[in-house]
Amino acid sequence: MKTPKLLLLAGFFVSLAFACSDDNGISPNPNPDPDPIAPIEDGIAGDMTEIEFDAGETYKVIGDLIVPEGESVTIPAGVTLEFQEGPNGEGWFIDVFGSLYILGEENNRVVLTASDELINSSKNNGIGQLWGGVIGTNVAGDLVIQYTDILHTGAAAREENAMALPATGGGGELNAGDASYALYFIRQADMRQDGIFVLQHSRIAFCPDDAIRINGGKTLMTHNVFEVTGGTGGDAVNIKAATSGDFAYNLFYNLATNGLKSADTGPGERGRCHTNFYNNTILNSGYRRSEPGRGAGLNYESDAFGDVYNNLLVNNRFGLRLVAGESQPNVDRINYGYNWNYGSVQTIVDEFYPTDATASVGLIGNDPRTPIPSTDVADGPGDNDPMFVNYDPSGFTFSGNSSISTDPLARNIDPIPAGADFHLQADSPALTGGILDFDFVHTSYQSLDGALNFSPPAPSEFFGAFGTN
Repeated sequence: MKTPKLLLLAGFFVSLAFACSDDNGISPNPNPDPDPIAPIEDGIAGDMTEIEFDAGETYKVIGDLIVPEGESVTIPAGVTLEFQEGPNGEGWFIDVFGSLYILGEENNRVVLTASDELINSSKNNGIGQLWGGVIGTNVAGDLVIQYTDILHTGAAAREENAMALPATGGGGELNAGDASYALYFIRQADMRQDGIFVLQHSRIAFCPDDAIRINGGKTLMTHNVFEVTGGTGGDAVNIKAATSGDFAYNLFYNLATNGLKSADTGPGERGRCHTNFYNNTILNSGYRRSEPGRGAGLNYESDAFGDVYNNLLVNNRFGLRLVAGESQPNVDRINYGYNWNYGSVQTIVDEFYPTDATASVGLIGNDPRTPIPSTDVADGPGDNDPMFVNYDPSGFTFSGNSSISTDPLARNIDPIPAGADFHLQADSPALTGGILDFDFVHTSYQSLDGALNFSPPAPSEFFGAFGTN
């Protein structure tokens, strides 16, 4: 465990005070039974520019961490931050007003998690809320996260947190007391629009609402795992106005609602919510959101648009949903098809394209502008098993949308089973058939200082996030 320099100095001065007693060994304090000196707590908090993060070290977080406006902080590979419980039960946050780079490596990851005491306590209900999250504000620069595990987030926002302040839009994205998100990023209208939000090769698991809320910004998210996100609601990635970017090769497992949802709403500038969703795998999701008509795997609404190809959708409450009615997406600028749908039972197959059997009818197959694409794979119950290396989807059961609130799936927060492998077997039918010739939203995602430059990965002809091993 790394001890910050400021705490070491405090310990030095305590030792010095004892050394300055009288020569006869009697303390100059005449009180024979003095109050004990308060222990110096070992941990970090406050201005992150004043903390030296050493690769491979573990740090206890005992207060909110801040990246000041105009400053940059890098957390190097191998660092673990263990967020402790506050004296009044608080969950601590990382509030980003400058640029934050969390740069784990493939075999030397960064971990942001709760303390062992919290994880093993009664407060751990399986959906996080044990510490706050990483909050990029409307004056932040870049937020770049690679090879990082972000676990057990979503504690309640407090009045002094960025989430409850105008720095996250309006009077604050959340009210004090609301469950927070694991990651947040905003590019508010009439404020700065530069900087990038990049999340790659990372894992976000166990949070009570949206894992990620993006209110604008140039965003790249690839090769990530989202696991058990949302309690009774919340999307894995909830994308709002002015967000533009590419989302590919991500695995989503047992989510409350959507894997990826894009809507041109919120505090960002309108008309620029352009997001591509391709080569993602989404499994067993959408069932903890009890309202009829809610719980798609992939979702576009409210004038959002983009390209949606090569996704592998397995046993989700809905397939791709283009929302109907007043909140429909920009249909003229959406391209979709070449998506693989699997359902183990008829009630799932019936909702590959949301129908009038639900309260919120989707457009695909129900509107002449949005036909069911002939390039999709979508047949009967149990047909088109993608043949994962080590995961059998055939045993998944769901009674039907009308009874979701009483279905056991509405309370299921099981994590990914041990040993599960969502690569495709060598003879899987899902290894071919994807489309390769569509354009990225952005060909380059470059950090403000020019030191980092990311390109979206090319699409693959296999369906989903993984080909063969």
